[in-house]
Amino acid sequence: MKILIVVAHADDETIAASCLLAAQPESITILHTTNSAPRNPKYYLRAGFATGEAYAASRRQEFLDAMKIVSIRPNQCLVLPVADQDAVMELPQLIAAVRALLPVDRILTHAYEGGHPDHDATALAVALAAGPTPVFEYPGYHAFGAPLVASVFLEHPEKPPLEHQYLSDADTARKHAMFACFPSQRHVFDRFSITEEQLRPAPKYNFLLPPHPGVLYYETRDMGITYPQWREHARAVLGAA
Repeated sequence: MKILIVVAHADDETIAASCLLAAQPESITILHTTNSAPRNPKYYLRAGFATGEAYAASRRQEFLDAMKIVSIRPNQCLVLPVADQDAVMELPQLIAAVRALLPVDRILTHAYEGGHPDHDATALAVALAAGPTPVFEYPGYHAFGAPLVASVFLEHPEKPPLEHQYLSDADTARKHAMFACFPSQRHVFDRFSITEEQLRPAPKYNFLLPPHPGVLYYETRDMGITYPQWREHARAVLGAA
């Protein structure tokens, strides 16, 4: 089975599906839709880097080090030249990149949940590019019902069935080892489950409606975009589809 994992940032694949990565390394291609480095200097300066380019290079190397643990080679790991937080402004490039990697048997990507604008843009790009290819998604984080909810899907009217992967002690140890390869993201990982990984078939989303009522998580953070602004970029691409 050929599996394409399309996620926004280096480390998203490890959060989403470390067991899948370890179980089928020869079958997987990973596409990062951004270089994992925001343009805003506060992000790369906070991480100890003088430039966004240096931060992007470090995050790429962290990711490749994690992939060594599950025997995934660098030539299986692709990245687009799009800055972190800019994905929705580059949707045509994202869609073209996903289509260029088809056909595959399954795609794994982000749920549409309002956690990060790049996650939602990647979910939209995959939805437009996939055609008949089955698309599965994983839960990242959102702000529905609490300031931050991680590793839990938003409910959807279609009620797609969940696929649970409960991590054994060995699986958990491996995931901890993979997380340790990302020192720049150490502050991120505590929010995510280390004992279970969930997937589900991606439902049909209306990307011109917010993923949940109220303020989205990324609107509470300094990510340079609100949902109405995100929607205008989405509308332009959906209108051309």
